[in-house]
Amino acid sequence: MPRTTTKTIRTLAAWTLAAGLVAAVALWLLRREPLPETVRIAAGESGGLYHRLSTALVPGITDRTGRHLEVQTTNGSVENLNRLLAGDVDLAVIQGGSVKMDQVAVVSPLFPELLLVIVRKQSGIETIADLAGRTISLAREGSGSRESAMKVLRHFEIDTAKLQEHDRYIRRLLEDPTLDAAIATAGIGHSDMAAVLETGEFELLPIPDADAIDMLHPYLCSTEVPRGLFAGQPPIPERPTPTIATTAYLVSRVDSPDDLVRAALATIYEGNLRLEIPTLIPRSEAVSRVPTRFHPVAQRYFNPADQIGYMANIMESLAATKELLFALGAGIYLLWLRWKQLQAKETQDAISRQKEYLDLMLEQTLRIEESQMRSSNREELQKLLDKVTRIKLKALHEFTEEELRGDQAFSIFLMQCANLISKIQLKIISLGPPRDDGTVG
Repeated sequence: MPRTTTKTIRTLAAWTLAAGLVAAVALWLLRREPLPETVRIAAGESGGLYHRLSTALVPGITDRTGRHLEVQTTNGSVENLNRLLAGDVDLAVIQGGSVKMDQVAVVSPLFPELLLVIVRKQSGIETIADLAGRTISLAREGSGSRESAMKVLRHFEIDTAKLQEHDRYIRRLLEDPTLDAAIATAGIGHSDMAAVLETGEFELLPIPDADAIDMLHPYLCSTEVPRGLFAGQPPIPERPTPTIATTAYLVSRVDSPDDLVRAALATIYEGNLRLEIPTLIPRSEAVSRVPTRFHPVAQRYFNPADQIGYMANIMESLAATKELLFALGAGIYLLWLRWKQLQAKETQDAISRQKEYLDLMLEQTLRIEESQMRSSNREELQKLLDKVTRIKLKALHEFTEEELRGDQAFSIFLMQCANLISKIQLKIISLGPPRDDGTVG
């Protein structure tokens, strides 16, 4: 079995640290959600406000992520949600209350949307109840507008099976005179909604139970369409009209990359998006408009104070792992003690080996001293002088341990060398200068 040394422990520690670093980097890479090469957003009808807003997001998100943003035309919220959950898109615009949002996370509320009951003026429809049995458009299958319309009709106990209902977009009111009415939900500034109402051929029907619907549905709230919102001369509507409103949301999957969510939030609130969408909900009101969960990045964005709670959770996690940390610390301490013990032993072993070598050198100097006592030959004495000098220099060069250099045996050795060198030098001098024939005088 190989002997454990301080070098072995240093090597083991180095490899352990390197393996820990590699594991940490690998874990970070595995847990990090990379941005897709192309970011896709499900937007809605090409003439709608969802599509307009999504298109306005393109420059900001592209600049902040370095990724191309693709805006996809869809039938609306239901299809948008399905595409998001299927992984076909990365972001989606969804009408609040039109779909179940328990599987997604809100990035941001966007703008309020009004549910409008639009009727043809010569249709004879004067109340919600008059819609029964009529030809009406409830927007496309898969749209949030259709889901909200169905909620209103069910509230007023109108049998939707008896409606001459059409799966058509609101603009078809301009093209199909057989359509008596439409129920549509759209944001203020919706170009197709404005185009229909500005013709003067249609009027808005009030929703008298708006307050009751507000209490029954968390995503719906009662509101009033102000006089002249869609046109001023003549004013459309002619008088303030009670209705209900909801909110459009930008949503993502719960595990969507943090960088993408941060880029979307920065584009919405730190750019000039309000110039494109004047009814954009201010950042200060965002939290009050979201009855469901935010994406974690959005939660911290809208609630900076939650960072304190975030740090508290980290501290709790650290407290929960205190036993592991204690064990790790104890292990490191024991490893350090073992390393110190091995280091001390290796030092003593090195000193012992050098002392043995020093004894050999001391014996060599004794043999040289005996030889010089028997010699009267200048050349032989000079060789003995060179030999003892080399032994002394070698000892000074090789004996590096401080503990050995301070040892009495080393001092005796140096003194022996110095005395021997002096004796030989004096003996050479006493022989006199050499003659031309090589003999001494």
